[in-house]
Amino acid sequence: MIQTSVAFILLAYLTTVNGHGRLIEPPSRASAWRYGFDTPHNYNDHELFCGGYTRQWQKNGGKCGVCGDAWDSKLPRAHEYGGTYGQGVIVRQYNVGSMVNLRVELTASHMGYFTFSICPDYKNASQECLDKNILKTVRPQDGLSLSDIRFYPKDGSKVYEMKYRLPKLSCSHCLLQWRYIAGNNWGTCQNGTEQVGCGPQEEFRACADITIGKGFVETSSPETIDTEVTSTTTIPPTSEESYNPISAIIISIISFLIALLIFFLLYFHYYRVGGKIKSWLKGRSENKTDDGHTGVIPMPPPRIRRPKGKDDGESNLHEINLKY
Repeated sequence: MIQTSVAFILLAYLTTVNGHGRLIEPPSRASAWRYGFDTPHNYNDHELFCGGYTRQWQKNGGKCGVCGDAWDSKLPRAHEYGGTYGQGVIVRQYNVGSMVNLRVELTASHMGYFTFSICPDYKNASQECLDKNILKTVRPQDGLSLSDIRFYPKDGSKVYEMKYRLPKLSCSHCLLQWRYIAGNNWGTCQNGTEQVGCGPQEEFRACADITIGKGFVETSSPETIDTEVTSTTTIPPTSEESYNPISAIIISIISFLIALLIFFLLYFHYYRVGGKIKSWLKGRSENKTDDGHTGVIPMPPPRIRRPKGKDDGESNLHEINLKY
């Protein structure tokens, strides 16, 4: 019982401390506030994962909002145009067909790969529109072709910088999408075999508002702004911060020990209360008789001793003289 409870607490804790990833160049709608733009603050901008694996695949049949919101979220979804973070603030200007630097920060690597795509209709962007303009890499990774559209993050948690080529597309307000198809789940491959990375996988998405035209002086990334930490929110690390695995391990150990201490305090508290309840019930059961009435033993009547006479111990018969 104790081992099961501890394992459950540990599992629940680990699912909360693991971060994932965010699009930081160009800054996504969820992260633009970190780079000086007047947009709503999303402190969980690294968790746009379609509502989670279970919600995406078991409840929504694999569907996801184009910007990472759960498919069954209330419309307009939070990160789509008209939603809380979909303010339509343009964060970058590019030239048609130019080479651009794209950056993604992974706070927890799930293997898999990235893709980037563009839709010229930022207000009504659909996945079908985005899939028509998938960007191609400029500098291929080892073992991949020059025209490959995928980038595989192979170095764990870090900031990845990639060079992609924009399409021959001009739009005053476009939507750029980042997709991260993870590859750490076990599943069935197309050829019928099974291995890690096949089948349905966890997915992350993010959107950025950009302009593609001619004669632009392409914008560079501004410096990040300082953020205030409150007692009710936790600010994930910004792109300028380096990932420190030692600090993460120390924080994880301390948090786990605190959770374990709370568990044992609750266990001993309810164990003592449970013992008192058992003792009380046992006492009540002992006061029950076979017929169901309370078994109070009656007090015996008082014993009254006959007072002793003068001739105590002798016979009380008197001698009668029959002689006359």
